Amino acid sequence: MTTAAQDVQKVVMAHEFLSTPAAVGVTRSAAVRALIEWGLTEAQTEDFVLVVSELVTNAVNGRRHHMFKVRICEEVIGTLTVEVWDSVPEPPKRQPLNLHAENGRGLLIVEKLAAHYGWRPADEGKWVFAVLEVPPL
Repeated sequence: MTTAAQDVQKVVMAHEFLSTPAAVGVTRSAAVRALIEWGLTEAQTEDFVLVVSELVTNAVNGRRHHMFKVRICEEVIGTLTVEVWDSVPEPPKRQPLNLHAENGRGLLIVEKLAAHYGWRPADEGKWVFAVLEVPPL
């Protein structure tokens, strides 16, 4: 399985973050800045930022680590791949939909927004990735 970690055309963003309660907001802001610098409008960033938020929330909630990594790469023209690494080696698990739960919908949201998503073991942990099409202007 090839993801943005291999054969990257262009890295839009690559950062490490501390795994803290504020990490989701900090990462989301960094992603918006990077995507706008790359050439997207703020409106075009919305789905990407939501996917970043959901994948980072999963990484932070794993909390068996002190940091996580986020990359956004252009692997194929017209798409961007969002990747989040954490040190938990187990695969992400999509929770059954519970309309009364306050959480547990992250991977369902990612599945709906991404052309495809998945994970792979790597670097004493795992990368979870989602490939999204770049919306037209």
